[in-house]
Amino acid sequence: MPNQIMSTDGADFASSTAGSSTGSYLIPRTLLPQVMDAVRKRLVLRGLAARVFGPSSIPGRTLVIPMQSEFDGYKDFNVDQVAEGGEFPLTQTEFEDLTLTPVKYGARVGVSKEMGEDGIIDLIGYHAELAGYEFADNEEGLIVAQLDAAATASSNTVANSNATLPLTDITAAMQQLEEKNYMPTHMIVGVEVVNDLRNLDIFNDASKSGGPNALTQRLVGSIYGMQVIMSNNVSAKLAYIIDRDHAFVMAEKRPLTVERYTDYARDTSFLVVSQRLAVNYLRAEATSEITTT
Repeated sequence: MPNQIMSTDGADFASSTAGSSTGSYLIPRTLLPQVMDAVRKRLVLRGLAARVFGPSSIPGRTLVIPMQSEFDGYKDFNVDQVAEGGEFPLTQTEFEDLTLTPVKYGARVGVSKEMGEDGIIDLIGYHAELAGYEFADNEEGLIVAQLDAAATASSNTVANSNATLPLTDITAAMQQLEEKNYMPTHMIVGVEVVNDLRNLDIFNDASKSGGPNALTQRLVGSIYGMQVIMSNNVSAKLAYIIDRDHAFVMAEKRPLTVERYTDYARDTSFLVVSQRLAVNYLRAEATSEITTT
């Protein structure tokens, strides 16, 4: 009698290489009933908006925000000394407006009925959750673009040829805000700038970093009273210093909306995800950009 050994020699039981010595069809294969997600960014910038206007604040297609003009020479509200019996001088402030027009963003996923019946995970549900992340990632990209636009519009930029971020760049950017009566509250940085900060002794000094536990929290830490937040949507060599109360606003005419429908002719279920959103800087002078090399 021939000596046969059952073997899991790597040949699939259905393949042409599976022979009489292959016992792989007796070995159960386990397919984990969940997907190991791709690594995702930490998305935190929406929480830094000066204000998020919801649908109830936008009755029409656009939102117009009335704003007092920045104090600048002739736009100042003057207070003058008046002589006895003298006429009070005429003065007034000026106003401008900011118009936000929400733009529609969307995505659609289709899953055949067979896939729904045979698949080991709920693909519609999985993509609904994934859409939440991807739309939030899109939001963060829009925010960073507006921080860049604000720094350009105000000329609040700091740059030099240093390979690493010096403290003088941070203080210079803070000064640009403070000179215009803004308060630097947050520093939003890319990954290379984070590395520079972590190698600064002053950043690791508890008296300046916000306490001995600051570096173990979700935030990178704090410096000169500003919270330091890393975003992978910020270019690695860039940093923004902002006054949170005046940097940017968001208008959300349609919050993230998930809808399902079935195309019976195609025997397919569809998931439609949409959002109507606008992001714009509020006060250009409330943002400063630092560029390293």
